Amino acid sequence: MTLNKNKLKKTSSKVLFFAVLILLIVLIDFPIYWMVKSSLTSVDKMMTRDVSLGITELDFSSYKNIWNGTDYASQLKFKDYLINSLIVVLTSSGISIAIATLAGYSLSRFKYKHRDSIAQGILYVYMFPQMILTTPMLMLVIKLGLYNSLLSLILVYCTFSLPYSIWMMRSYFNVLPKELEEAAMMDGCSKLKAVWKIMFPLALPGVVATVTYSFIIGWSNVIYPLTFITDESKKMVSIGFLSLISGDMTPWNGVMAAATISAIPVVILFMFFQRYLIGGLAAGGVKS
Repeated sequence: MTLNKNKLKKTSSKVLFFAVLILLIVLIDFPIYWMVKSSLTSVDKMMTRDVSLGITELDFSSYKNIWNGTDYASQLKFKDYLINSLIVVLTSSGISIAIATLAGYSLSRFKYKHRDSIAQGILYVYMFPQMILTTPMLMLVIKLGLYNSLLSLILVYCTFSLPYSIWMMRSYFNVLPKELEEAAMMDGCSKLKAVWKIMFPLALPGVVATVTYSFIIGWSNVIYPLTFITDESKKMVSIGFLSLISGDMTPWNGVMAAATISAIPVVILFMFFQRYLIGGLAAGGVKS
């Protein structure tokens, strides 16, 4: 009798656990589903009260309008937005990971005065809200003559991705055994060669996780592109389709189509590097 009660209790716990898990998945994924559904619905049907949770039609006209710049999207240059975003985000992520890898290795392996204080200071910089830094950054960009240029965004993106990237790479190098590079140096490798041949390949999951993080944060950033860019042809994909939103006349299916297309690069990146991302984040999260 007791055994049956224990079995029933375990079964009930499992059922409750999976029920809560399914509910959380539905709550998290429903906005994404609704975004895709709305992008495939005609404007006339979206404005009616006959709203269905299911996908009742497949109207791809909104995607054609957004991509080709026709109809209500004639003022948009969505392809330019995508190219601009790729240039800025990939360049800033590349610069960030190059600096973060060297800085993280230095903070992990070399012993010098105030090393831990420097590491903590770098992390504290990351905690500053972007909104607070917008005005000083804007003044600096204007004085440098970089206003309304993609270079300004590349430099600014590095400022908010570098602190966390450095801390993450430092934490990742801390969990890698020092004996491996010491053995390589005993076999005749220089310090730099040991880092490049031994440590960097081992740190690849951390590198990929850091680059992915920088890419996602940069791709979705709104504050800096909205502040530093005014030229339509230089806008980023995160703000490019905001001009579609205009009161009661907003083509919401087009807005949702643009948002769906904008999310595709991030989804593809995560799908390809999911294994590295999970491993890198887990190792980089070790307190040291």
